[in-house]
Amino acid sequence: MNNMELQSVKINIGSNMYSRFPDLPNTVPHVLAEFVDNALQSYKDNKTALLDIENDYKLVVNIDIEWDDETNRATKIVISDNAAGINRHQYESAFMPAKTPENNSGLNEFGMGLKTAALWIGETWVVNTKALNENVERTIVFNLNEVTANDLEELPIEIVEKDITEHYTVVTITDPTKNAPARRNLDKIRGDLASIYRKSLRSNEMQIIVCGESLNFAEYPVLVAPPVGNFNSAPITWKKEVNFSFGKYKATGFIGILRDIDSTKNGFVLLRRGRVIVGAEYDGRYFPKMSGASGTFKYKRLFGELELEGFDVSFNKNAIQDKDNLEALMDALRDEIRTPEFDIFKQAEDYRLNESQKVINKLVKKHNNNVRKVEPITINTQIKKQEESPTQLVFPEVAPQNPPQEMPQIQPEIVLGETTDEYRIDGKKYKLNVEFVNTGNELFWSDVSHKADGVIVCKINTDHVFFRHFGSPTDSVIAIIKTIAISKFAAKTSGNDTTAELLDIFNEFIKQTKV
Repeated sequence: MNNMELQSVKINIGSNMYSRFPDLPNTVPHVLAEFVDNALQSYKDNKTALLDIENDYKLVVNIDIEWDDETNRATKIVISDNAAGINRHQYESAFMPAKTPENNSGLNEFGMGLKTAALWIGETWVVNTKALNENVERTIVFNLNEVTANDLEELPIEIVEKDITEHYTVVTITDPTKNAPARRNLDKIRGDLASIYRKSLRSNEMQIIVCGESLNFAEYPVLVAPPVGNFNSAPITWKKEVNFSFGKYKATGFIGILRDIDSTKNGFVLLRRGRVIVGAEYDGRYFPKMSGASGTFKYKRLFGELELEGFDVSFNKNAIQDKDNLEALMDALRDEIRTPEFDIFKQAEDYRLNESQKVINKLVKKHNNNVRKVEPITINTQIKKQEESPTQLVFPEVAPQNPPQEMPQIQPEIVLGETTDEYRIDGKKYKLNVEFVNTGNELFWSDVSHKADGVIVCKINTDHVFFRHFGSPTDSVIAIIKTIAISKFAAKTSGNDTTAELLDIFNEFIKQTKV
């Protein structure tokens, strides 16, 4: 610590202004995103220095929420990160509302994020931060009642000596406002944050943990099918990469057709500087003219993800400014990507599912709406061992990097739908991914090449002669097939891969299998 250390920080904006912050239009996910933005930008600005002291460094942002047991609303929110902290130079302006950073080309461009975000949720907030390569932790406490009652223009800074290599920021928000999140919206908060930071999560650039759950962004399945009117031709993946300039404006990303109609996934998501601005929420996606009229198949199937350059955004980063030029850009882009060989708009409007696909979609929807987790089963203790020596089943060992020998090579393969179940085998959790395909000579087969990662894949051929003879796939048939698949794997894993063992395991698992 030295005599030149900061003793206080200015906050003067007019105390009455602070009281109005909770009335600003915003949402909980976008408010929490302001703290994530600060952490992510700190990491980007100091990436080299962070990696120099930690070879395996990874940015982690943790959001913890305490709930009132009676109202089920948040009473305290803690956002912590292991980025580079707020250094002395940044600190002088960090808590002055509307003080634009010297470099406003990043994610914290307006100088409004931390202050307005914290007060939007709670009337009291505390920031503890330790900057990399500095030897002190600085703490500031903002209490709205004290600030407004005393018309305070600055707040004292608490200084504590710390090791020079430590680096973090912790924001603690209490005394919740009317905007504090409700527990029932926790899944939506997680989903929206995962959507906003999809690019960073995809690239493994950072980890976001919300109430103990690490966020992942689930990619939307793209339609793979022959062009409409030419069903005998090879299937096409209906996704078009975009790299398009229009004056000072630019759009990069993709436009595609959803494999399955889904009102939570159609439309366009617009990004800027690597994070979603429009379209993070299920009901907030962008529908340009190229999407067609609401209710049409094109509207229901067309989707896209576009990183924009040249556009300004609102101060809370949930709207694109200059909407006229945005629409002009999208009109020009529509004309650019349409070709006779790849008419994505005609395909989106005219493509229809065959009856087999409709059956699969119903099975998948029903499956995903049920509780599917199987109660833990430890094969070695709960399955009766056979004292005799029955005929041995043969399970050839397959190197993980090679295609499993039991899985036929199918070209091309179209996945019509997929579901996931969880099983415990000898204490280890496995995911059984069931994929419905329309090619192959076998009724079903297993892919165990990713068993080290706890993933087993069961592929079911919906075009098999069995279904032609006995009708479309049903709940009971699918339940039996996937239970055979996981039982076969469990028998091999148990080390007693006999026919009798397989049947015993099957009879245990089938009691809990659900579709």
